[in-house]
Amino acid sequence: GPFVGEPPRLESIGTTDGAVVLDVRDAELFAGGHISGAINVPVSSSAFGTKAGFVLHPDDRVAIHAASPDEAERAAGRLHAVGFLNLAGRLDDPETPAKTDPVELDELERLVSDDAVVLLDVREKDERDDGYIAGSVNVPYRLLRDLGGDLSEGRPVVTICDSGARAGIAASVLAAQGVDARPVLHGGVPDWAESGHDTVQFRR
Repeated sequence: GPFVGEPPRLESIGTTDGAVVLDVRDAELFAGGHISGAINVPVSSSAFGTKAGFVLHPDDRVAIHAASPDEAERAAGRLHAVGFLNLAGRLDDPETPAKTDPVELDELERLVSDDAVVLLDVREKDERDDGYIAGSVNVPYRLLRDLGGDLSEGRPVVTICDSGARAGIAASVLAAQGVDARPVLHGGVPDWAESGHDTVQFRR
């Protein structure tokens, strides 16, 4: 392919102008307030570029919301490394009216018992086969940008994974599509099992 040089430094922009907002702050900061429609992939997470590549489309024009200009530059460099070259710039101190209310495991127990939510297991199938919560639906987070809007059945959605990292990304992708989605950020399916709750195992 063509030679791709070092990307220019990000410019501060005042408006998204139709760009997809990628919020690269930590999940807790994102939950406390973010731009409506933003997708959250923390740059501090492992394999940031790969995870962002899973939830962004190749032709997306991306605006970065970070905790600092340095964090935005770090995210831009990693996006550039995986082929995302169309970066609109960074958003400094934007309005962040949208909030997310994470679900704790004790609340999840009640919600599942009352059949009050669609529980979405966003791990890969081989992980799920080792044990999953009965009644949960399995869609890996990397597929939700294209499929998520059809999964809610008109009910709130709770996303869960192994530790909370992918659940946070998944909930932000769904919320950007207008779905009432909340993540389990502090724990996951293994913690559910360790706390004494039953899980279903795929019998090979």
